[in-house]
Amino acid sequence: MQSVEYSLFRVKFIKPSQQSLFNKDITPEELLKSGVLQRPSAELRAGYHWHIGNVQLFGESRGYFAIGRTTISSIEKFDEQSGNFVEEETEESPHTHCVFDSSIGFVGIAKKPILAQTTKGIARRLEQLLSLTDGVIQNKITVEVRPIPDPDGFLNAIMTAYKVFSFTATFRGPNPFDADEHFQRPLAVYLSAANGHKGKASINGDDLNREVLSDVARSTAATGNEASARIQRNKRQKAITVNLKGDPIKRRYDEPEHRPENVLNDLGNQYKRIRHNEAD
Repeated sequence: MQSVEYSLFRVKFIKPSQQSLFNKDITPEELLKSGVLQRPSAELRAGYHWHIGNVQLFGESRGYFAIGRTTISSIEKFDEQSGNFVEEETEESPHTHCVFDSSIGFVGIAKKPILAQTTKGIARRLEQLLSLTDGVIQNKITVEVRPIPDPDGFLNAIMTAYKVFSFTATFRGPNPFDADEHFQRPLAVYLSAANGHKGKASINGDDLNREVLSDVARSTAATGNEASARIQRNKRQKAITVNLKGDPIKRRYDEPEHRPENVLNDLGNQYKRIRHNEAD
């Protein structure tokens, strides 16, 4: 049975440290929703025109859209009337499914190898298209579409370790409303004030507090950032480094039962599990 595989990404709209006079109060939720509704289209590579279309809303902040590209190619045909072989231009527009929740700031992108080898490649095209929308340009916003990795393996390694000696995480400009208060939120504000694009910070100790690290690790994953920790699994082993990074979390659905609104509900539960260790 054929299936549709979605990957989970965080969409971030990072405002400049010096706000534009156009609309300094515009929210990331408004930017994502209005950006999708604008249905941007652009030639992102010579001969490859990418588009957002088929937009459908499920409420004030949740919905579905398709993303794809149009190319023109030549096919060889035989013309019965002339008795000659001819070349004819034809247009192709492969596309894939996307669901989004602008109130949280995530998007689920369905795999489509004809568009890109991985969903990360499609996410980069989505990032480029959203960067061309009116609200983003007028407010000088930077758009990022980052994979949300599954933190469970990393969290298990930290929580079961004999000792945790260090913890390092990356951070980017402020945007997600539910970033943790210990690390991501204050450092993102600091980064923006310093006109930075991204940063990395580390803490060290004899044995770091696991509960604090767990909250920061979940926030780091949910905001599309990366982390690592130096741990000792037991008394007899040497310290090793474990990492939180890589591919986005994936969910697979049978093609006959594929319903975008149900997919969106499921991905929303996955996000809650990653960020808050809870689900409906």
